[in-house]
Amino acid sequence: MRSVTQVLWFLDLVRRPVFAGGVEAGRVTDTVLRLEESGYPILTGVLLDVDGRSLFLPSDRIESITQEAVATEYSLASLSVFERRPGEVLIGRDLLDHHLIWSKSRLRPRLVTAKDVGFYQANGDFHAVAVALAPLHRSRWFQPKERGRTEANWNEVVPLVGHVPTARRRLELKSIRRLHPAQLADLLEQASEQEGQEIMGALQLDPEFEADVVEELNPLHRREALKRRSDEEVGELLGEMEPDDAVDLLLSLDQDRRANVLSLIPSPARASVDRLLKYHPESAGGMMTTDFISVPATATAGEICALIKSRSELPKNLWSIFLVDAEGKLSGQLPIVSLIAADSATLLEAVADLDPPKVMPDADVSEVAVTMADYNLAVLAVVDEEYRILGAVTVDDVLPRTLSNSWRRRQEMLEDR
Repeated sequence: MRSVTQVLWFLDLVRRPVFAGGVEAGRVTDTVLRLEESGYPILTGVLLDVDGRSLFLPSDRIESITQEAVATEYSLASLSVFERRPGEVLIGRDLLDHHLIWSKSRLRPRLVTAKDVGFYQANGDFHAVAVALAPLHRSRWFQPKERGRTEANWNEVVPLVGHVPTARRRLELKSIRRLHPAQLADLLEQASEQEGQEIMGALQLDPEFEADVVEELNPLHRREALKRRSDEEVGELLGEMEPDDAVDLLLSLDQDRRANVLSLIPSPARASVDRLLKYHPESAGGMMTTDFISVPATATAGEICALIKSRSELPKNLWSIFLVDAEGKLSGQLPIVSLIAADSATLLEAVADLDPPKVMPDADVSEVAVTMADYNLAVLAVVDEEYRILGAVTVDDVLPRTLSNSWRRRQEMLEDR
């Protein structure tokens, strides 16, 4: 093919004439891309309408492609009907007006609709290098006045092609692994049921990451995400989650599934979930996690730093450690930053808050939120009547319960500015 030095857009090419030996023989109806593991997809050919028949013209038989026409020196009589090969998609049929994950939108990844695909020729091949995008919902930022439409580099988007069975391609975990669990949760809440299944199918290859994403979903989408999972799969997933989030998800299941799923959660996670089930979900006991670190008040900073380093797993939100006396009663709280800054020989009780704020497990969300706000806490101890520590409430579990139901919509409004 003769060299092309500018981007050629699919919609400028479709319905253009195809010349064979200088004679118009048909019209372009679609183009075929081969999706690559890395890099830009390659144009493998075009589909033609020739007297009502759909034929495939391979790229290696194309002499030139322009906005005006496609030319070949081969006889169209030698062409065959298109048969999709692994990894191939059709731009018009499979990509246009279908959803993509745009990973580099202004504030966070989002689902968008593909409206056109642009090609550029390099090293003899046409590569899909750009995508014209439209939002799922009207948004001021998406249509800048100076351009009229938004265009993204192909490497900034991830096509959802699970609706193309013959493409024999599934969404790859590595293509979405770089996104934050909260970002993926937002995408799942925008996606159709089929698209959601495609994303969740990729996440299953990393159970811990999948658990993080499911924790971020709203209750309705959590139930949808698990609707087609077996009890065994759900039990394994809950075993990867924070105990308080696992309880929330367990209670969202149909009543007749809960007991069996609970029995299938691996130990010791099952024991933690079992303990939390006796508390109301919106109480301190229901929100708390049992994954925290408590240490003797008489220990030194060096001893506890060494202890923490030696542990194979640490709590995901480790902002503070709790000090306990010989009877297991809460006697202090020490921020991790203060522990790190302390001299190794310093006793913890010399640098810790020896009268830390605390709540009983029946404290409601308001009491927990006000206490954490008053004392500028990221984590708050939950104790029983004997002041033995039962667990800890972290700020990430309080915030969603104190924000209004419109907080997600407010995020969309902030992005529009």
